[in-house]
Amino acid sequence: MSCNGCRVLRKGCSDGCTIRPCLQWIKSPEAQANATLFLAKFYGRAGLLNLMDAGPQNLRPAIFRSLLYEACGRIINPIYGAAGLLCSGTW
Repeated sequence: MSCNGCRVLRKGCSDGCTIRPCLQWIKSPEAQANATLFLAKFYGRAGLLNLMDAGPQNLRPAIFRSLLYEACGRIINPIYGAAGLLCSGTW
């Protein structure tokens, strides 16, 4: 059975899925799908998977979370992103 991330991206899900371990910290299946779709729209489907595959397997959940924070930060503050929000204290 496909994980919520692969289902939204309409790609095959295997036992070595890149996205599945990254979504375990998100509780609801709908929120998992929305987070994956948001990142896929922001970075592109292939770009997201390439960024995730670039890191070691044990760090992929942290990479996913970091990409999610950065994408949210870039929506609010397009120039400085998440780092600008943290420095300004508006996060």
